[in-house]
Amino acid sequence: MQLERLTKPLIAAAWAVVVLAGVIAGWSGYRSARARILTELAEDAGRCAAAFDSAQLRQLAGARTDQTTPAYAAVKERLVRLQAATPRVRFVYLFRFVPETGHVLYLADSAKPGAKDESLPGDEYPQAAQSPGLQAIIRNGLPATEGPIRDEFGTWVTGYAQIAETPSTMVDMPGKDILGLDLDAADWRRELFGAAATRGLLAWLFLGVPLVALLVVRRQNEQREAIRNLSAAMEQSHSALMIVDLESRIEYANTGLCQQIGYSRRELIGRNWREFRVADTAEELLADLAATVRSGHSWEGEWFNRRKNGEVYPVRGIVTPVKKRDGSLACFIAAFDDVTDAKRREAELREARDLAQAGDRAKGQFLATMSHEIRTPLNGIVGFTNLLLGTSLTAEQRDFVETIHASGAALIQLTGDILDYARIESGKLKLESLPCDPRECIEDALDLFAGRADEKKLVLLHHAADDVPATIIVDGGRLRQILTNLVNNAVKFTTTGEIEVSVAVVPETQELGDRRQEAGKPASPDSPLPSPGSCLLRYSVRDTGIGIPDDQRAQLFRPFNQLDATSTRKFGGAGLGLAICRNLVQLLHGDITYTSELGRGSTFTFTIRVPVAAPPAPVPDLGNLQLALIARPGPLRRELAQLATHWRAQPIEVDDLAALQGVPWETALIDIDEPLAHTLTAPAAPPTGLPPRRVTALVPLTLSTELRNALRTHFHLLLNKPAHHSALLSWLTGVRPAAPLAAPPPTHFGLKVLVVEDNPVNQRLMQRVLTNLGCKWTVAENGQRALEELKNPAADYEIVLLDLHMPELDGVAALERIRAGECGLRAQTIWIAALTADVRQEQRARVLAAGANDFLTKPLQLPELEAAFRRFRAARAAKPIR
Repeated sequence: MQLERLTKPLIAAAWAVVVLAGVIAGWSGYRSARARILTELAEDAGRCAAAFDSAQLRQLAGARTDQTTPAYAAVKERLVRLQAATPRVRFVYLFRFVPETGHVLYLADSAKPGAKDESLPGDEYPQAAQSPGLQAIIRNGLPATEGPIRDEFGTWVTGYAQIAETPSTMVDMPGKDILGLDLDAADWRRELFGAAATRGLLAWLFLGVPLVALLVVRRQNEQREAIRNLSAAMEQSHSALMIVDLESRIEYANTGLCQQIGYSRRELIGRNWREFRVADTAEELLADLAATVRSGHSWEGEWFNRRKNGEVYPVRGIVTPVKKRDGSLACFIAAFDDVTDAKRREAELREARDLAQAGDRAKGQFLATMSHEIRTPLNGIVGFTNLLLGTSLTAEQRDFVETIHASGAALIQLTGDILDYARIESGKLKLESLPCDPRECIEDALDLFAGRADEKKLVLLHHAADDVPATIIVDGGRLRQILTNLVNNAVKFTTTGEIEVSVAVVPETQELGDRRQEAGKPASPDSPLPSPGSCLLRYSVRDTGIGIPDDQRAQLFRPFNQLDATSTRKFGGAGLGLAICRNLVQLLHGDITYTSELGRGSTFTFTIRVPVAAPPAPVPDLGNLQLALIARPGPLRRELAQLATHWRAQPIEVDDLAALQGVPWETALIDIDEPLAHTLTAPAAPPTGLPPRRVTALVPLTLSTELRNALRTHFHLLLNKPAHHSALLSWLTGVRPAAPLAAPPPTHFGLKVLVVEDNPVNQRLMQRVLTNLGCKWTVAENGQRALEELKNPAADYEIVLLDLHMPELDGVAALERIRAGECGLRAQTIWIAALTADVRQEQRARVLAAGANDFLTKPLQLPELEAAFRRFRAARAAKPIR
């Protein structure tokens, strides 16, 4: 390539030299021809002048009267003969220079008598003064030339010669008789340019032919080298290459083809290519190949060849047609490779893929089975501990039961995390985008850990910016799960202080700047904005816990990892929470980050872009309401004061009830912990002195029912901590929250329930729970017994609680047979709630598609069963069930 770049300028320079040499040679030929013609013209004029006798010319007077004289006739005849003797001469004429007048007169010329261009004796030559050759010969008498010069008869090149001097009255300037020869300027130029062209062409031929020959030889050498390289490449190629004619006869075969098929080149040349193809394995393929290449297009695909030893093997290749200059086909080139090894590797990869998929299915089935097997006994443990906590227990017994209950809840969370992680890893986790309140998600997550936080004396805070939309479109369950995991970690790793959860909208300009900084580009106001109707929410969970060491941050989001080996023993957990959070945030098209300082706490932040379903609500205006905040100084009082100020109230902060005496206020909010609750409800305790209707108390979630009932006489309303902002606002504005659509759970439902359950422990649990809810029940130990019960004409069941994993006939099969009408028309439309420890989404979808009305998971909590019964009642009220 480098040599080619150097050669091109050299070739161009050589051609430039050739052209320049031709131009110089042509110019030289032009000048030589001009000098030669002028010399010959002067010599011709001299020879013609010698043909005239000066004595005879003196007989001519240079007047019109000369035309009648014999001397004029003789001179005229001689001039005509001289012109005829020299073909290129157009005119021959005689001048006489008269010194006395300075005029040049015609004596005679070679024109035919009477011709329009004939000059008569005595005519004056008008261009004499502008004729340099004529003036020169007048001065010195030597032969001279001139031209081209234009006169009234045309443009001429003229040669002059003196014949003789004539007497003159001027001593120093005699008269002169002069002969002139005229050549046509066009003939003159043609001869000059012909000479120049001849000389230039000779130079170009002399120099150009060797150069052209050199270039042709060089091009031939390059082509031969290219052919040698191509031939070597074809011969050294591991692929099989061959050229076949239009009749499919092999014209060329490379070494690769010979080695692949087992024939020598001599055995292959001239044979038909079809002899080596296995036509019966792919007749349609070969027909398509022939049709494609004969239409002038390349064909690519796979086929089978047969070796010399009879072995059939697969090949993959391409067949390309070669066209002549006129577009007709000349031959075909085929290039193909033996893909036996590739096919074997593909089969191995397919087998490995199938094994991996089978392993994934087995892993998923194993996790689902283990989850079911673990949740089934947990259903009994958690259910019976809930029942036991409702009985009279000693303090020690209650502590034991609460420990059992907490351990069961931890196992439930662990199995849920493992299943979620398995679904995420297998790509089977699907999101359900529905309207959701972003503030409510925070409050729900905090409510779950309010009891544990109160036990550790931690303050739970939350804040939502004014511009956060009232409703967004997102999978609210997964958003709550992210917040729940982050709050769980914050509570777990924080011993003293506070935990704060906040949400805000990231301004678009800041978002664009962040994105461009990540890309290494400066932010620009001209950058495209995100799509309208959406916003970027930033959630933050801040704690004052132990913090994260720098050397252990790399493993923070890895599954089944904790900060160090001692964390698992001290704090518990499988290390899946943050891994699940990161994957869920990514599924929501967001990002999660964190900052931490060892010994001072951590802040986890994640952002998600969500569609906006309802704009932000306006900031409330409490009209300068005087709100007394009775609480110890700290983060809770600070949050409540800031919130009241933001709602345009006037917070009055005091440390205790005594400090409120003498201070004007309209309504009061008091923070009550368990010691203060005991003090206020003691038998000998003095009254608070506060009007109950104007005071609301914030109480811990773990406060006993006895203490709550005792406190109600002192306060208008008891709100659990952390207080929901909407509940606080409703109290301050005097507006009560709208009543829920569902009726409050009654003490007794009075339903007749068929329990289809094979596990004896769960049978006993459901019997006891249903009895407590005022329901009548019948137990069927498998699906077949359930069908028999429902076929009984006297059966008047209203609800079926159907377990899914049972012997003889499982729940799904029993459900399908019931809905098919096998148990009668009334049973076909009965309300069926599936009850299972298999919490997979695909299982839920399968059961609901089979005809279940509800789906409940084990371990079943009492509130969940009550909610299911309320859903049944609401559905029956809307549309009676036969």
